[in-house]
Amino acid sequence: MNTQQCDKANSIDIIQGVLFLLLATAIAGFIATGRYINYVTPRTVPYAVIAAIVFVAFAVASCCGIFHSNMKALEKIVIVLVIPILLLVLPVQSSSASGAGLNRAIAINDAASARLSGLNEAKKTITISDDEFGAWYDRIDRNASEYMGYTIILNGTVSKDSSVGRNQFTASRMLMTCCVLDMTAFGFVVNAKASTMPKENAWVTVSGTLSKGTIGTSSHHYQGLLLSNATIATTSESGTGYFYHQ
Repeated sequence: MNTQQCDKANSIDIIQGVLFLLLATAIAGFIATGRYINYVTPRTVPYAVIAAIVFVAFAVASCCGIFHSNMKALEKIVIVLVIPILLLVLPVQSSSASGAGLNRAIAINDAASARLSGLNEAKKTITISDDEFGAWYDRIDRNASEYMGYTIILNGTVSKDSSVGRNQFTASRMLMTCCVLDMTAFGFVVNAKASTMPKENAWVTVSGTLSKGTIGTSSHHYQGLLLSNATIATTSESGTGYFYHQ
């Protein structure tokens, strides 16, 4: 771009360019400070970097008069760009992420599965650590026959929904697919007795035998993996971080 071309930019073009540059800077800061972890998975970072580069290019083009604008268009651009800039810059945390301590992202991948600990083949037990919950769940789900009859010991939060029976709950952790809006609970369905049923959202330690059984109610049920003959104890300790498939 030559100087003569850049001289064609008017004040509105310059303002537009500054806004594009501010948005690019806000995205870069969002990534550099690690705040993105509360909102999106690490695998989305390359896309955010590309977006920042594109907005820098837009800023240069606007300031050089390649992207001409007018006052009416600028008003719309201000609304479109200022809001995301403020969301990225202001110290506002997602309530679901901060409230549940989900400020760490734990990858579920082949590398994590290859170095799992807690397996005792002689005693047929699997003691699942908090950070290996996702990888162990993935391995057991894919190779259920290999671990059938094993005693599974784990920590998780109690979640109940219409997919489980009256005396069943899911010992769960949180899974993020792309962003905080698709955060969902996942985990092992546990058979419990009415007398031992913990409160929903409580953090519990569960020890149960991996088996196949009926999950759900009499009107809506299916055969699946569950932990039976379970001992359940509430605990004040809770794991932090969410899981994501890398």
